[in-house]
Amino acid sequence: MSKPVKNIKIHLLYAGNEHTLETYTNEYANLMLLIYDTIFIEDFGDCKGIGRCGTCHIKILNRDNELLQRQRNEETTLSKMDNIEMTSRLACQILIDEKLDGLHIEVMGDSPGLY
Repeated sequence: MSKPVKNIKIHLLYAGNEHTLETYTNEYANLMLLIYDTIFIEDFGDCKGIGRCGTCHIKILNRDNELLQRQRNEETTLSKMDNIEMTSRLACQILIDEKLDGLHIEVMGDSPGLY
């Protein structure tokens, strides 16, 4: 018997507009792909998820969230960028799972990334 699919809701702020994204575990590999596929932000995710360009820079607004821990080469990429805070992450380094349900984020469209 398969496990029931739990909808995951993510609240996103981009360019002054609020969006609610809905997905489920394994529908998308990471948060960058979900945002790219639903909001269609130009020049978002240029390196296609390897964590090197910085164009998928987001800020997590739920400050007590365990998702504030940076992954892989994310720390190195963010250290080369301007306008970075403790709540900054690269969306490509955040996997889609039930921990994202109720997440509030802001897409930093003014971050040109490293390319």
